Amino acid sequence: MKKITMVLMALLLVASFLPAGYAADPSITGVWSLPILKGKDKGKERSHVEIFEKDGVYYGKIVKLTTVSADALCTTCKKERKDKPLMGMLILWNLKKEAGRYVAGKIYDVEAGKEYKCSIVQSTPDRLKITASLLFLSESHYWTRVK
Repeated sequence: MKKITMVLMALLLVASFLPAGYAADPSITGVWSLPILKGKDKGKERSHVEIFEKDGVYYGKIVKLTTVSADALCTTCKKERKDKPLMGMLILWNLKKEAGRYVAGKIYDVEAGKEYKCSIVQSTPDRLKITASLLFLSESHYWTRVK
């Protein structure tokens, strides 16, 4: 009887650690809602960006526009993005996962027509903190997962 109790206790102990061992890190891949950052509509949804992973590197492209028509062109963009369709435009690239953060990437602000260094921290499974930096200045914004 004592032996059976010991075996059951050992199995219970092992079983209690299984969920922690198999639980995957939450992923930043998926579709995220971006807010309007300035003006009278501040905080309302601006667009959706799909973040995807390819060979261990993370990218993001616009998959839905909520404030302009789906065939809108980027008139504020510079160089090769100038007057290109916003829908499908790659605005996030080269992010690499390091110690639970996504670093060393770039983000393109289509409203300002500027490129920034970018890092991402996933504060909850449904919320990302996006930090854009230029020289020694940085600004953070939050994106929420589209369900």
